[in-house]
Amino acid sequence: MNNFIKSAAEGIINKKPLKNIIIFESRPDFSDNSRAIFDEMVRRGINNDYLLIWTTHENCALPTELAGIKNVVALQMDSAKYKYYSYFAKAILVSNYFMQKRREEQYYIFLTHGLAMKGIKDNRYCVPDYCFGCDFAALSKESGELDAEMLGAEKGDVNVVELGFARNDKLNIKDEKVRALFGGNKIIAWLPTFRQNKSDSSSHSSISVPFLYDENSAQAINDCAKENGVTLVLKPHPLQDVSVIEDMKLSNIRLVDEDYLNENGSDTYGLLANSDALLSDYSSVYYDYLLCDKPIGLCLEDIEEYKESEGLKVDFEENAVGAEKFYKASELCDFIKAVANGEDRLSDKRNEIKNKIHKYSDFKFSERTVDYIIKKIKDAD
Repeated sequence: MNNFIKSAAEGIINKKPLKNIIIFESRPDFSDNSRAIFDEMVRRGINNDYLLIWTTHENCALPTELAGIKNVVALQMDSAKYKYYSYFAKAILVSNYFMQKRREEQYYIFLTHGLAMKGIKDNRYCVPDYCFGCDFAALSKESGELDAEMLGAEKGDVNVVELGFARNDKLNIKDEKVRALFGGNKIIAWLPTFRQNKSDSSSHSSISVPFLYDENSAQAINDCAKENGVTLVLKPHPLQDVSVIEDMKLSNIRLVDEDYLNENGSDTYGLLANSDALLSDYSSVYYDYLLCDKPIGLCLEDIEEYKESEGLKVDFEENAVGAEKFYKASELCDFIKAVANGEDRLSDKRNEIKNKIHKYSDFKFSERTVDYIIKKIKDAD
């Protein structure tokens, strides 16, 4: 009976016209590629003609910088009010979860949260049937098809659109205030992939962060950074357990989160733009940082264990050719010294892979994507 009533109600709703509503999703809320697109739309004044709705995972309060902007609201994704609006939205823009597409005529684009190196085992991240035929933003045709495949889509299920990632515009914005947060030293941004959950026992590796889980190697790395005037700015995944590292209180390894960066007028991509090098491992940030044309190091101490747990769905050796690879703390120390001395040992290789992965490197990603989305909406009217 309930299904009959629901079906009848949807039938009535679907006969009503769509409204000037655009829905945004990201995780964390108000972030990632969706946020960059939202900011560009507000800059253009699109919110004067459209209601912009953030569907939220954790709370329904707009952050301070968005509160008061005309025609902008936040609604929790499981609320009745959000579900109602979702039937009338002309466009749905998601970066993380595939929100329900209610009607065939709605425009839908998956902006992604990064080109993955590793496998996806969580069905929440797999392309659902109702998104077949939807747009799929990509760095290039080749990388987009690879990413769609890793999210469970067969070739042709989604429409890969070479737009680049909107958030990457920030990689071209210099801000000395970010550097000042870390004492004016050379900055190596360290973004390790998620391994051990701080809220439960789930784990993809027996170590939390390469080299730093061990106090002796952590202290050796810290001493090397201190001696060479370098600060390692460690920004872990929001769910990562870093309690062991917190207890060490290392002088030149600064542990930060998104809240800290936001409170100081920046974010993850602001940190990356104003760093001198990147450390990571199996994270998609590697691909984004290629646009910065700065040294990259990958900490691969647990690569065999990680392959067994999560799997690496790309040709790792081929795609990671633009980065130095470290299996021991001493190798990382050598990289720290090279960055301190302004050495860039893999520039040519890094640019080869950049040109393969990225169709565009013009830092007009938000502009290009908003142009595309608005045209799709208007073409459907």
